[in-house]
Amino acid sequence: MVRIKSRLKFRWILCFIIFSLALLIYGNHLFKQRAKKLEDMRKKESLEFMKDGWKKYRMMLYAGANMEYIDSEGNIRIIETEPVLLNIYDEVIKPYILGNLSTLGSFQI
Repeated sequence: MVRIKSRLKFRWILCFIIFSLALLIYGNHLFKQRAKKLEDMRKKESLEFMKDGWKKYRMMLYAGANMEYIDSEGNIRIIETEPVLLNIYDEVIKPYILGNLSTLGSFQI
């Protein structure tokens, strides 16, 4: 009788360990899936940000006005030439995709 209880106890412990391991593996899989979805979403938002910037830059050239970029902290930068716009893209998009920035900012004419 004692021998049967010890085998039963061992089996329950083994089942618990296997179940816990499977749960950890599945949780890790869900975490990676969520991280990939978030990265894809941020890439899509950054592409829309670039399209909006180029559209407003072309409108600025036709209107002969200046364009402003307002970042997430409220700082304003004046954009008069294309290299300035490209520098803003380089400074903002990669940190946003990596999660270092919470928002991209906005362009105004």
